Amino acid sequence: MNSPKDLSEIIEFDRTGKKIRSTKYSASYNRKTRKRKSIEKVNLFDCNNKNQLVRIIDSVGKDSTIFKYETNGKLTWSRKNLGSFVYETSYNYEPYESTTTGKNDSIIIYHKTKEYDKDFYVKRFYGYYLEPKLKKILETINGIPNTTTYKDYGDLEKFKDNKTITNSFNEKGQLVKSDVYSKFMNDRVNEYQLTYKYYKNGLLKSIRGYVPRYFKYEYWE
Repeated sequence: MNSPKDLSEIIEFDRTGKKIRSTKYSASYNRKTRKRKSIEKVNLFDCNNKNQLVRIIDSVGKDSTIFKYETNGKLTWSRKNLGSFVYETSYNYEPYESTTTGKNDSIIIYHKTKEYDKDFYVKRFYGYYLEPKLKKILETINGIPNTTTYKDYGDLEKFKDNKTITNSFNEKGQLVKSDVYSKFMNDRVNEYQLTYKYYKNGLLKSIRGYVPRYFKYEYWE
């Protein structure tokens, strides 16, 4: 949930803790839109006979992600298809990091690397991406000046991102605080702190800060 009263996603797991299905709901910003929220996307998760995740596909087959592993079971590569965009990620160990390259046809429009704490929590995120430049057309219609803004996909602009995350853990090894310093779109700076709360059984209860999120759990026999 993205607020205590607003459902944003339901994730279902099997008895081994593997994801089997996720249902995402459309964003809502006030009480009226919450009442008429609709399902935006359903993802299905497929595992092989080794209980490894090998594919994520949406319910209508529009987008998909596939995963490949080494013989020792470690994840080495994944590919995500989003319409005409393809994102390929390679995974390296000692130290553990992942690098994602995104393409639109043959043009590389995204290249970013993630570094991790404890092989799980992101501690740094850096790289670049390309965006079409915003341009304007000035024209006169029936004697009235009119300005139209459009994205020129033939003229791409490069932006750099560099996010550093300082993670703090408690004596149980749980992440309790993240101090984030983000430099994005080449020169814009954003600093914020995330705090994490847990239920008594150790499950994550909330992430508060820049974008608050809340979690609830239900169980079936």
